[in-house]
Amino acid sequence: MMSDRRSVLKAALVSPALLCLPNVAAATPLSGDVGVASGEPQPNSVIIWTRVPEAAQSSSVMVSYKVSLTSDLRNPVATGTHTTDSTQDYTVKVLVSGLQPFTRYYYGFSTTTGYVSLTGRTKTAPAATANPAQITFAYFSCQDFSSGYYNVYANLIAQDDVDFCVHLGDNIYADAQGGNIRPDPATAVTLDEYRAKHKLYLSDPNLRTARQNFPWIYLWDDHEVYNDYAGQTVDTNTPGQRQNGYTAFLNYMPVFPSFTSSTPYEVRLYRKLSFGSLMDVFVLDERQYRSAPPCDPYYLTTGCGARNDTNRTMLGQAQKDWLTSGLSSATGRWKFILNEVMFQEFLLADFSIFGVQDVPQKLFKNPAPAGLFGFNVYVDLDAWDGFASERSDLIEVMSDVRNVVFCTGDIHNCYAGDIRPDFSKTSQPSVAVEVTGGSVTSGGLSEITGVNLNYIGAPAVLSANPSMKYVNLTKHVFTKMVVTPQKVTVTYEAVNTITKTTYKPSVLKKFTVNDGNPTLIVN
Repeated sequence: MMSDRRSVLKAALVSPALLCLPNVAAATPLSGDVGVASGEPQPNSVIIWTRVPEAAQSSSVMVSYKVSLTSDLRNPVATGTHTTDSTQDYTVKVLVSGLQPFTRYYYGFSTTTGYVSLTGRTKTAPAATANPAQITFAYFSCQDFSSGYYNVYANLIAQDDVDFCVHLGDNIYADAQGGNIRPDPATAVTLDEYRAKHKLYLSDPNLRTARQNFPWIYLWDDHEVYNDYAGQTVDTNTPGQRQNGYTAFLNYMPVFPSFTSSTPYEVRLYRKLSFGSLMDVFVLDERQYRSAPPCDPYYLTTGCGARNDTNRTMLGQAQKDWLTSGLSSATGRWKFILNEVMFQEFLLADFSIFGVQDVPQKLFKNPAPAGLFGFNVYVDLDAWDGFASERSDLIEVMSDVRNVVFCTGDIHNCYAGDIRPDFSKTSQPSVAVEVTGGSVTSGGLSEITGVNLNYIGAPAVLSANPSMKYVNLTKHVFTKMVVTPQKVTVTYEAVNTITKTTYKPSVLKKFTVNDGNPTLIVN
């Protein structure tokens, strides 16, 4: 039955804007409509979101909402109104409470000025005392609009088998991008420019439909402000830019963070969500509190002493204390860490082991950096390799915590493996696993170099990084986690192209993590 249903849905993807999941009511979108979304699934509540399009705007607009157990929105279980205006960019966010645990709901918005939203679909989390037999979720990252079409989201929609979704960051790219599939020529600095970026990205029908049909947990990474920014340092160059990026993100994402300071502008985005006794989800913020990357340069470098500086931080002291105490006291069988940047050590391969010493030079359009050949060349010290002391502290904590799984984005390719105190020593027991998912569209190593690196690059990366167990340097994927008390089954769900709106899906790779055994089994 599932295969027949997928065939029908795949045919519909030739014209993705026409796709509508069963039982979800559709409406004809007005000009500028960016759809609906929901997020932050709790046992008794969820956030619902929309934006009133330009055709229905005035100085302020009162928006009515309904939440129902049925897609026709009759006999609603919750109703209310919310007034929005230009200070919110006419977005609407409502925390709907009083709902039943682990239950599917439908919701919609309307105004007296003529706006009738699409009907959204969402789902609450299990009750704190519940013992769910299975939870399934999917995660995504890095969706440069200019580099291709969002077929990865179309694949999610066609499968339609997850309880919630996660976005690990780079929801937009504030800097103008160089992709040539769809135009995105502007760089965002002002608040209006950041908001325009979000609206541009939400013009993609597959992204809108994915937000319409699943509850989401959202993070940010660097590109919501600009590339590789670190903490407060961004505002020393362009005053207010970080606040503009944050404000636009909070306008367009179904999240309600705590505002901790207005000068400087800070919000608390790190948080924990629980799904009965089965799993706890720790949502990290690895941009707002971090130190700047160490060493110069910090890409493709042999490193420097600052990597191990105990004063350097990725998380900031308050978030680090929250995470370490939260992991130690967590009652869920599985502990998932939603993590923007790679936690594992990532060293560049020594290509000389293949008898081809000049290969790295050929892979770069510009001259390869000095010291590129050999081991102990770090790929990216903007990731956890640049924060070695704090990473060691966390690994020590995790050595006493059962069933920790890192869900990671940022780096645009697929890397999966084990977390150890010394990543080079596979004789050491693993304390956790990390599954880094590929991007939605953003260019990975093969696309950047113009060379299919899977044949030489992937084996060489595995050789240089013995704690890694799988590498793919070409595919765009979303990552699916099927969680049961006994095990977590992980799959990379791939598409064969992002340059066309039609695609072929495939399971790129499947892994298993067994309860009480923190090591990744490659199936």
